[in-house]
Amino acid sequence: MGRLGKNNKRAGRAFAAALLMSTAVAGGAAVAPLPAQAQSTEASFSIAAGPLGDALARFGRQAGIQVTYVPSIASAKHTSGIVGRATPEVAIAKILAGSGLTYTFTNPRTVAISEPGAVGGGVTVDGATALQTISVTGQNPWGPVDGFVATRGSTGTKTDTPLLETPQSISVITRDRIDRQAANRLDETLRYSAGVRSDYGGAVVAADNIFIRGQFANTYLDGLRNTPFSYFGIMAAEPYGLERVEVLKGPVSVLYGQNQPGGMINMISKRPTEDARGEAQLSLGTQSHRQAAFDVSGPLDAEGAILGRFVGLGRLADGNVEYTDDDRLLLAPSVTLKPDEGTYLTVLGSYQKNNALAVTNYPWAAVNGTSPYGRMPMERFLGEPDFDRETQEQINLGYEFFHEFNADWSFKQNVRYSNFENQENYLARNSGLLFSPQTGGNTAIARNWQFRHAFGDTVGIDNQLNGKFETGAIGHDVLFGFDYAWSRATRDEKWGTGPRIENIFAPTYGSPIDFSRWNTWVDAETTTNQFGLYAQDQIEYENWRLTLGLRHDWVSAKVDDLWNGDPGIPTNPKTATALQDSDWSALTGRAGLTYVFDSGIAPYVSYSESFNPVVGEDRFGKAFEPEKSRQYEVGVKFQPEGWDGFFTVSAFDLTRVNVTTADPADITKSAQVGEVRSRGLEFEAVAELTDGLSLIGAYTYLNSEVTKATAEGSYATEGKQLIRVPGHMASLWLDYQVEAGPLEGLGVAGGVRYTGASWGDALNTFKVPSYTLFDAALSYDFGKRNPELNGLSANLNVTNLFDKSYVASCFFTLACNMGEGRTVLGTLKYKW
Repeated sequence: MGRLGKNNKRAGRAFAAALLMSTAVAGGAAVAPLPAQAQSTEASFSIAAGPLGDALARFGRQAGIQVTYVPSIASAKHTSGIVGRATPEVAIAKILAGSGLTYTFTNPRTVAISEPGAVGGGVTVDGATALQTISVTGQNPWGPVDGFVATRGSTGTKTDTPLLETPQSISVITRDRIDRQAANRLDETLRYSAGVRSDYGGAVVAADNIFIRGQFANTYLDGLRNTPFSYFGIMAAEPYGLERVEVLKGPVSVLYGQNQPGGMINMISKRPTEDARGEAQLSLGTQSHRQAAFDVSGPLDAEGAILGRFVGLGRLADGNVEYTDDDRLLLAPSVTLKPDEGTYLTVLGSYQKNNALAVTNYPWAAVNGTSPYGRMPMERFLGEPDFDRETQEQINLGYEFFHEFNADWSFKQNVRYSNFENQENYLARNSGLLFSPQTGGNTAIARNWQFRHAFGDTVGIDNQLNGKFETGAIGHDVLFGFDYAWSRATRDEKWGTGPRIENIFAPTYGSPIDFSRWNTWVDAETTTNQFGLYAQDQIEYENWRLTLGLRHDWVSAKVDDLWNGDPGIPTNPKTATALQDSDWSALTGRAGLTYVFDSGIAPYVSYSESFNPVVGEDRFGKAFEPEKSRQYEVGVKFQPEGWDGFFTVSAFDLTRVNVTTADPADITKSAQVGEVRSRGLEFEAVAELTDGLSLIGAYTYLNSEVTKATAEGSYATEGKQLIRVPGHMASLWLDYQVEAGPLEGLGVAGGVRYTGASWGDALNTFKVPSYTLFDAALSYDFGKRNPELNGLSANLNVTNLFDKSYVASCFFTLACNMGEGRTVLGTLKYKW
């Protein structure tokens, strides 16, 4: 894990961030001791006898501690190593035994190795001590990461576990990466991640449109589900309030209950910090983009026992489609109470409101180039400017409580209440291109008007008991959990026939809409309860890591029809009629085995299961069974020594059963005997190649096939590929920061994203072509050349640099999503 010869600024930043807690302890030297908790917290070590430099690197990785020293003092020295559980102090003392070197804990997460009489093991430059960092592994899996490379995470195990030892593919998008790429939506944060398609919604800014391994992805916030079950509204998350985004790929039910099988996205909120800090920023860009944001954090009392943070953002902007908005307001306060070193309570709240319209889909014939009138522009609006509008609101209030009973056992409880509301009026296309007498050609479309009001509440509670112990030479990191999720979601939707647009290639607006006649009115409420008991054991023996998990869920869902006639007529009020009242239970398992080589290479193999209840019934009135999935995955992870980097190669075989498909006897109904199989290969690399040069690269191969379906004849889908799932995706981002010379402080970055062709309908009758997009960024840190401007920086980001016109995806011939044109965003930021 060494960073020999790396710039000393990184070590300096690490020490500065830890000064609030710093004390010192040394072996063979008279220094102040570490805090009692740091001395007593044990970890499992498996460090074989051998070269001292290698042992120190492994110590840093296994203890999650940063190790600093001058490389020359460890050369030609050897150690007898250590195997078993020990405190970091005991472990480092044993590793250094007989070497003639001493150690100093400058804070509980940093140890400096030196020769007797030296100060902190540093190199003296102009009379100052500058330490060289050889191991940067002391990351908090819920906290910030310096740069793009994360090495620890919590989503894959719900514990503080190195990503290298987690037997499932995980992508972590850090705050620095989000800022550098100027991501304004959750889907934008994932553009350069393997196995993830985050742009199938194209120019739609009202929703997060994300697939993982060919399946729709559920989103979580701080480990708890982010939307009610069966919620028919939409809500696009604001990434400015997040510290990191973690993507766990494949089935996740063992830890999180009912879920889509492709994986999940866990958003980690910004939390109060022990150091006083803040930032303010202003942004201007295309689409009349005007945005202001702030983020302030730090102690609220002299003792540092109360910490606070307040994050806010306001934006006024136009959407990517004509006559639409992309306005947003976010307010996110949080407070942490720390009565002692082993206990904390963090209360997290947020309010977010979006004004952003999910526009109607477009007919394939209008955008594929076959029309003599050409292709419809990507930004074309097919609604009515005075009618179409949409708002989305979300309120969150919850807490995270943690208590450490002793060095081995701890308890955590996550609780959150959320409220969602989505209101939309819009005109939806309900036809392909029709003949228009006004133009004498196929230029018209018919439209329906729609009123939709979707709203819901959800409550989530997750209790976790975590313990560490040994049975002989085998170490255990066990987790026992009980979680509960309740949600209620209401869908009130009314449709009617609207006016046509006679020429979508040159539309005119202002047609009157007749609301007196409606065709469809749906008003239903779904109430869901989920109880789950789960257990997990992360077993460690020498270089082996075995992860075992088991869970049992109990789920109930009730659907009430709230409409029985027109509620505007007093003699025919709303009543509640049960449409479905079902109960399910399921047992899911997970197993994974990893071997961690001392070189940082870790091959793994895993098996995981998931289940996802399906609300509805077939034409015989029989309620659907839960959809179940199983996945086999093999891969290799690599965390190199000597420089920051993390690489993952994975191959998987994912099968879904009980998939609902069209019933050949009644195409208005569904039957549940379908099966879908997805096989794929993923590669992802995040690395700092040299001083100032970073790389983010990803490649995905995916084959998703319907292997079993009931529909026959013109509705047969067996043997067909899934819609919106490209066979190949690839991306590359290079980022260079000038660290010396007259251009110091300048940053230049560029990216390319390739999305392969995908099928546009379930019968695979047409393909949406592939496309390649380019992104670019410039930045300048004014403080690098002028200390008086320290903290002031500017960024310029451009996406779809060459303004390429493309179709993002289709799901049948009348429903396509257009791509997103070029956007330019400039940001001025001041940090203190």
